[in-house]
Amino acid sequence: MFFVIRIVSVSGYKNSGKSTLCRALLTELLTLGVRTGYIKRSDESIALSPPNTDTGAAAGCGVETLLWGADGLRMESKAVTATPSSIAARYFPDAELLILEGGKSLSLPKIWVLSKGDAVPDYPGIFMVYDRYSPEGDNKRFFVAGEERLMAARLLSLVRGSAYRSSRIYIGDRPLPMKDFIADFVRGSVLGMLASLKGGDNPDAPIRIYLDDVRKK
Repeated sequence: MFFVIRIVSVSGYKNSGKSTLCRALLTELLTLGVRTGYIKRSDESIALSPPNTDTGAAAGCGVETLLWGADGLRMESKAVTATPSSIAARYFPDAELLILEGGKSLSLPKIWVLSKGDAVPDYPGIFMVYDRYSPEGDNKRFFVAGEERLMAARLLSLVRGSAYRSSRIYIGDRPLPMKDFIADFVRGSVLGMLASLKGGDNPDAPIRIYLDDVRKK
């Protein structure tokens, strides 16, 4: 059994209400305690810092840059070949679930947001349909406005299933496959070793361990 960050796209045609549904789902998932990340995908160019700025010059050298302003943070990097999985592992390593708005042609599990009067298209991976124009859904595949909490609960079951893995290890950007009992063993071993160290006796705090490359050149 592999542990991976689950990635679900919220797809639909233009102005179908994808962003509104994403905001509602993110709110409900936060209430459920699911560690969730969000990506908005666009086929248009994004406004990166110009080359004559400090961050733009660094990004032009191939260095990932972080713009830290009074109103928040923005990560920038040059256009590279990326996949949803590589983005999730690199930028959202602590997430259980990643909501990707858009990406209807990507090979991902999809929530399709219906436009008024449209039928469900034949894109692969559609496992939930959101129809805000319908009076009622079936609580299985079709959901309507007001049932966002039910959809979030469905996503929760998709992420955690019957067993919730208690630890994760990445080798580079790839998750190391571990069965549930191995993940529990790793967690218990690490907590046991840290418990004897000053400041290492808080089992409820998240623990991050980084190992430098020790391979011989």
